[in-house]
Amino acid sequence: MAKSRRLEPPQPSTGDTAHLVASGILSFIPGAPELFRRFVTPPIERRQYEWMQEVAAAIKRLEKWRGITVEELSRDEVFVSVVLQATSVALRNHHEEKIRALANGILHAGSGTHLAIDLQLAFVRFVDELSPSHMVLLQAVQERQKEIAPLTSYENLYQLLSPGIPGIMTRDIFRMICLDLQVRGLIRISPDIEEFEGIYEASALLAEQTKDDLPRVIISEVGQQFLAFVSDVSDAA
Repeated sequence: MAKSRRLEPPQPSTGDTAHLVASGILSFIPGAPELFRRFVTPPIERRQYEWMQEVAAAIKRLEKWRGITVEELSRDEVFVSVVLQATSVALRNHHEEKIRALANGILHAGSGTHLAIDLQLAFVRFVDELSPSHMVLLQAVQERQKEIAPLTSYENLYQLLSPGIPGIMTRDIFRMICLDLQVRGLIRISPDIEEFEGIYEASALLAEQTKDDLPRVIISEVGQQFLAFVSDVSDAA
């Protein structure tokens, strides 16, 4: 029982708010302390408390799985680095999908993952930079690789995948999300993929003549590792 109580996050107090509002730098801006107290401090405190609960739950699960103590985890520099970076990201985000992905990342970091620390920290950064729509599209590319393999254009991809992405998904937004994933090395897109209509393509004739059966879009090894890192860890792990 003592161990469980020790892992419970402390409740926020009015003193926490007062300390933030009384910050010296805000006192130089007329009206800023009150605005900060009313519109900024409450969301920060709520997010901080909710995230502390996520971290505490993750540590409890790691204690159960690995038989490792809080003190041992606190001496694991890789785990601490992932938790610190994930905390910074969590406080800046409101999407439940991102918070869940960050909590899963912490679990993987503490479970002895084979991923290098640089890659783990990069994955935490990707959670911050990418939207839930990016994550849905990346998951779809992984799960529907056989359907994607014969496609030769962004229009084909758009017709196949955009219905599964929440929100209004225009062709330009769809292409932007694809390129965001590509620039981070999460998917690979062939330069011979046919563009949406409305832009000149010098290689269009060449693309029509090719006999290559390789796919134009695939998820990379890094993309697969990223999805595994942010996915839930089974209690049987």
